[in-house]
Amino acid sequence: MKTMRQKTPLKVAAPRSVVKSRGISGNSLGKDPVQVYCRVRPPPCESDLTCLRVTDPHTVVLTPPEIAINYKVANLKDTQYIFKRVFDDSVRQHEVYVTVAQPLVESLIRGRNGLLFTYGVTGSGKTYTMTGDLQHRGIMPRCLDALFRTIADYQAKKYTFKSDRLNGFDILSEAEVLLERQAELNAKLTKTSRKKDLDQEVASQASVEPSEISGIEEDNIYAVFINYVEVYNNSVYDLLEETTIQKTLQSKMVREDAQHNMFVHGVTEVEVKSVDEALELFQIGQKRKRMGHTILNAESSRSHSVFTIRLVQAPVDMQGEHVVQDRNAITVSQLSLVDLAGSERTNRTGNTGQRLREAGNINNSLMTLRTCMEILRENQQTNAGKKVPYRDSKITHLFKNYFDGEGQVRMIVCVNPRAEDYDETAQVMKFAEMTQDVQIARPTPMKLDMGLTPGRRKANQLFKLAVGEMGDRYAPHLTPHVTTEANTERMDFDLGLVYSLEPFVADMKLGTPESDELVRRLTEVLELRIQKRRLLGDDLSGRMNRFRMSLHKLESENLSLRTENTSLKAVVGQTKQKITALENKIVVHEGSIDELNRRNRQLEERVRLLQTELNQKTQLVSQKELEKERQRKKFTSKFAVESQKMSREHNLKLMEEKNKMEDKMRDKEERLRLVSEIVQGAPIPRPRSSSVDKDFLKIESTPNVKSLVSVYGTPRPSRPGTAVSNTRHRRSRSTGERWLEHRAANPVPLGTILQPYYTNSKSVTKLTDKDVIAQKATKYCLISQDADTDGELETKLYKGNVIPTSGGGAQVVFNDVECLKQYSPTKTPPSRKRSSNFVTPSAPPLSEIQNTNSKCSMAIEGHVGAGNSKRSKP
Repeated sequence: MKTMRQKTPLKVAAPRSVVKSRGISGNSLGKDPVQVYCRVRPPPCESDLTCLRVTDPHTVVLTPPEIAINYKVANLKDTQYIFKRVFDDSVRQHEVYVTVAQPLVESLIRGRNGLLFTYGVTGSGKTYTMTGDLQHRGIMPRCLDALFRTIADYQAKKYTFKSDRLNGFDILSEAEVLLERQAELNAKLTKTSRKKDLDQEVASQASVEPSEISGIEEDNIYAVFINYVEVYNNSVYDLLEETTIQKTLQSKMVREDAQHNMFVHGVTEVEVKSVDEALELFQIGQKRKRMGHTILNAESSRSHSVFTIRLVQAPVDMQGEHVVQDRNAITVSQLSLVDLAGSERTNRTGNTGQRLREAGNINNSLMTLRTCMEILRENQQTNAGKKVPYRDSKITHLFKNYFDGEGQVRMIVCVNPRAEDYDETAQVMKFAEMTQDVQIARPTPMKLDMGLTPGRRKANQLFKLAVGEMGDRYAPHLTPHVTTEANTERMDFDLGLVYSLEPFVADMKLGTPESDELVRRLTEVLELRIQKRRLLGDDLSGRMNRFRMSLHKLESENLSLRTENTSLKAVVGQTKQKITALENKIVVHEGSIDELNRRNRQLEERVRLLQTELNQKTQLVSQKELEKERQRKKFTSKFAVESQKMSREHNLKLMEEKNKMEDKMRDKEERLRLVSEIVQGAPIPRPRSSSVDKDFLKIESTPNVKSLVSVYGTPRPSRPGTAVSNTRHRRSRSTGERWLEHRAANPVPLGTILQPYYTNSKSVTKLTDKDVIAQKATKYCLISQDADTDGELETKLYKGNVIPTSGGGAQVVFNDVECLKQYSPTKTPPSRKRSSNFVTPSAPPLSEIQNTNSKCSMAIEGHVGAGNSKRSKP
């Protein structure tokens, strides 16, 4: 069916320019949400249980089966999800392409970027949707087919554009293009021819559905470059890199170019001229891609693959034949088609070893993608301003610019309706629902006006056809923008007369009856124009002569005006000198005023500083006076307190001395009373003091008095508060002796072989009632170290028996004292005083041991629950 076109009056079209896409903030042209589509794969078997159903073209319902993990625990219910469009199992590949990918191809031709990625669990049909098979082409080959059909008549010659390896392109001249082609020809001759019998996995470009896109800029020339990379174990690899069989692929880095766009550094970008060339390179990359066998899928992608189509376009020059040699006029747009690896649970796939590590990296990268989406949504909804962790994964780092507003972003969620995949499908649906809330800023179209007339390429083509139709009369002389000489006349022709034709010229295709009629009319116009050019040439010569005479007249007038102008300049110069002198005087006076003002400000500042210093010193003096008064009061109060304290201590010492003197007087009176009673024959009571006790023992030991003591003596009552030994106590000797050694925390080493030795002992540094009572000690040893009169170290060991008391406590009866001393062998030992009660044995040359047998006791009253203890003087 032929399309009817309506003819319109002649209008001058506004000049259009190349459009470049740049990321912007969200407040310039608004934001668009990420468009998410859902495609449901047909179940492998009709008898399989399904957990998902499509209710309308935009809604799916997920029903939890009984085999779900948390079916009984979480009380799962049906969940409804809404998408931009839902494709059920009856939708063909062409409809998916037209709905999802064709708008991205149109934006690509108009100079804008696009990102399309498929997401889903393993075996849900992601690769089939993206690439298809031999019978049903996927999105990627259809995008290439539509692109090449659209730019078929506007493709640039090969090597017109060349990649600079830094995500940009350079424009080569004609000579450089020839050198590049010669180098390619030499490389083909030296290398073996590429195998053409590759395993074909994608259908060729022959298709029934038309895929050409309208609205292309006809005054531009286009070139298509492709690159193919994969992200495997969080490393980027170039699948089109020239390698040998022995050499493995090297990982690449993700970097940022001069325009802050992310790209894979050093990636191989190949210029292609047809769909077959692009698919051939895609097949080469597929052979190098990591594939693996899992339980869920026989050929599962173990990496994320990114197939990028880059369209380079630049305007043609005024002649409409060659590209403009200006790098700033280049517009580069790209469409990235991403086939994400499937998310999966390791307990279902049964992966181990390398497959387990691959699955972990895949899940981590998909989790990072989900985290980035969540933070983006949170920042947009709450203005949180959190940092998006793009760098945590290579796949998110590579597409950072898209989410920051570099182009359109679309996602196809592929799901498998099987009941066994319910848990994974539920997570995918949640991620897709959350992704729809993310807003992507629209890119700002930056128009670069080159000042070129639109429609120049087609005008040039029509002009050439018209020149060919004119025959041999003017053919040698009618070349655009070329000056020739015919019949001694210079004839210049441009394309302006073609621009003045009807406006539908820009939409007309060459080779049609309409174009032939247009060429015939253009030929007639050119012939008339040649004749009119000759007449206009004669008229121009006459006008030039008249103009020359006018120039001579104006020149003479100009000379007189110059003379007058010179005299006026001299007068103006003198006036300027006077003005300059007056201005200099003004400057001097103003400088003096400024200097006086400056000095005045300095003096005022000095006065202010002195006043401030005076105030500070006044404050310091007042503070010192206050501090002095405070110290005086403090010392006065302290002196009064010390005086009271010293008086109290003096009174206490006087009281102690008075008590001691009274005790001595009582002892003497008691002794006199005892002697008096003995002489008179009265009964002898037991004395209470220790000194009297010793005298009583001496008196009792005499023969005459002993009988009196035994007959008339009465038991001495115990002193109040003193522990009394339990006379009924008898300790068993079968258990052996248990010593309790009481010593200082840090004793001085004795420096001799004579050391105290105990068979069963416990050493303590701080004695408590529990140590004596609870530990069931039978022997007690107190170690004391001090310096003697000669400054030598003297160690005394006070030994005694631990005897329970009637009050439930225990008392220590000292019965032995050992004295350990150490002398230098080169020093004469001091004279040793011998005691009258015992004889000191001969000491070894390096040490002396004194053993004194004496009876003394130390009572320790201890009760359960009470920590009272008393120690009596020996």
